[in-house]
Amino acid sequence: MRRTFSVFAILLAGSAGLTGLAPPSAVAAVPSSTVTLVTGDQVTVRTAPDGRDTFEVRPAAAKGMARALVHLRLGGRDYEVPGTALPYLGRGLDLSLFDVKALLAGAKAPVDATTFGAALARQFKEDSARGRFGGQGLFANGVRYALPGAPKRQAARPRSVMRTVSVDATDIAGKPADTGIAFLYNTDDGNTLAPDENFNYFFGGTAKFSVPDGNYSALGVFWTTDADGNPTELRFSAQPEFAVQADRGVRVDAKRASSKVTWVTPRPALLDDTGFLFRRAAKTGPALLVDFDAGPGVPISVSPTAVPVRTGALQTYPYSRLVSPPGPGTPYEYVLQKASVGVIPQQRYVITAKDVAAVDATYFSEYSSLGLRQRSGMFSFEDVSGRPAHPIQLPRKQTEYVSAAPDLGWFGGFSKYVLPGPFPGWAGGQREEFHTYRGGSSVTEDWNRFPLHPAGAVALLPLSDGRSYTLPGATRAGDLLRFSLTPFSDNQPGHTGFGFYGESRDTITGHYRFTQDGTTLAEGEPLGATAVGFEQEVAPGPSTLGLTIDAGRTGPMYRQSTATHTEWTWQSRHVEGSTLPPTLYCARGAGGPDRECAVEPLLTLGYAVGGLRPDGSTVSGPQSLDLTVGHLQQSTAAPVTAATVQYSTDGTTWQDAPVSARGDGVFHAEFSVLAQSFRGTDVSLRVTAADAAGATISETITDAYHVHPA
Repeated sequence: MRRTFSVFAILLAGSAGLTGLAPPSAVAAVPSSTVTLVTGDQVTVRTAPDGRDTFEVRPAAAKGMARALVHLRLGGRDYEVPGTALPYLGRGLDLSLFDVKALLAGAKAPVDATTFGAALARQFKEDSARGRFGGQGLFANGVRYALPGAPKRQAARPRSVMRTVSVDATDIAGKPADTGIAFLYNTDDGNTLAPDENFNYFFGGTAKFSVPDGNYSALGVFWTTDADGNPTELRFSAQPEFAVQADRGVRVDAKRASSKVTWVTPRPALLDDTGFLFRRAAKTGPALLVDFDAGPGVPISVSPTAVPVRTGALQTYPYSRLVSPPGPGTPYEYVLQKASVGVIPQQRYVITAKDVAAVDATYFSEYSSLGLRQRSGMFSFEDVSGRPAHPIQLPRKQTEYVSAAPDLGWFGGFSKYVLPGPFPGWAGGQREEFHTYRGGSSVTEDWNRFPLHPAGAVALLPLSDGRSYTLPGATRAGDLLRFSLTPFSDNQPGHTGFGFYGESRDTITGHYRFTQDGTTLAEGEPLGATAVGFEQEVAPGPSTLGLTIDAGRTGPMYRQSTATHTEWTWQSRHVEGSTLPPTLYCARGAGGPDRECAVEPLLTLGYAVGGLRPDGSTVSGPQSLDLTVGHLQQSTAAPVTAATVQYSTDGTTWQDAPVSARGDGVFHAEFSVLAQSFRGTDVSLRVTAADAAGATISETITDAYHVHPA
């Protein structure tokens, strides 16, 4: 299972096929379900075609330990736990409350989540001040909160002689620990202990476990908070490997966590957000994972080790975001994570230009707003992954230095603004496909660059990679057509927009129509969906297929690219014996991703308006447009033969723009727009293109971009 925070996931999934010429079935490009934790945090789960999941977590709190997120993988199940809940697991709060899959199955929290999270934060603050958790307030008189039907904690059934393991510790202040949590994990078989048997709390300096003989790993996690309950320090103290053949003790004193996570960067940078991941895998069975996002500016220290583990595997890494100091010039940030295997190294990392990719990033928005940006990095050994989003002032241009390694993939997204309400969501942005960076490279990334228009997903990994799965915009298996095209996508390959997703104050419209030789086979209004996703059987013979998509989106945060009308036609025939490469897939199959299909040769468009500023505008006068015409990735592409461009400043009167071919499907148009009024004018665009095989595309974008007076 994989996790992301505050971002739409990049592992997509389709649905099972249909038979006959029945009405089309909806195919969600990103099928998802959302649940609300007892603390008010929202978790969205998206399922990949191989059954793996990604998590998107939207914290209910903006700061403090309630904002600090801890992802636990215990006994093969994943739990999302706010920091304020961590000290009460098993002593007032049942672990089941944070079992996302249990909630997805329909279990209901026993309290009002909108108020319980705030009450728990107050309880955490009070208990932090007295130095002991549980037994009063919300948890007085032995009160226990659990999902309905959740069993009480049971001791492990003896499968051999049971031994008492005492995990002993002093806390950060050097006193016998009465706060903090201990984890114990069997490295022979990850199923040896039940999920709630993998952890216990320190009391009087000891956390006790009853376990069978075997090889084990112990971890102590300690924290301090200020008077307002905000985290001020976090320490990980580990004994990664030891044998249990009799009752024994093992120490994880906080002072052993003597190595502070420190990044030495080429340019001065201030720590903004940081966390640490500890993963211990057994010879067999599920791994133990403790992933603690401490939040902005919290120092983290860990215990270094020198001897590689011999049983199972050990992987750790810190992850941090550092920002440029206040001052003039283009802002910059570092997004860093460095993995270690077998041992826990000293945590001082010297970053050079070869360790990162320099990303020239622009975030376009026609309005000044506070949006969200999320980057999540995942190493090849990870079962889950995800980083929280951070606020970003828009529009914005900045340089981003991102860790680069062959086994480190990135995914994430950008939100133009945050939806209002008690459980805010994302709106008006883009998501990106899973990809890697090359150390020492320089790349450009444009987010939400106008004009926006429908697009299919593009895989950014090599097609033979198979680390993640990308659903092409249109595929055919036999005589079954499947579509997944997302309106309001930008022009960066690998980006797709939020489609018809909006809020109550927006006006969202949409319609699609699918034809074969001029006869309508399917049509509908996919309102509320991310993509135009459906599947439809067609007659087997060679034919001309057509697809029309209309999409409209207006509201307080939308002025540019508010409506699109796109028409495709192409030649198609029965497909047999065709298989997609590992990075692409057609739909979900019973045993994993179904790749028995071919990508249809729909034409694609990419727009680059010359001189476009981050606010989506150009200056009155000469205008230029580079239009890139291509085909859906991995389709059989015929040479592009022609393209036309028209423009309008009133949406009614259209003028032709001279177009010259630059080769490789690139066309250049030049025209002039004079903005007469103080407020300027909006430019609408209408383009057509065709290829040598008879495929065509015609697209109209209303108010594609803005022109200001000179």
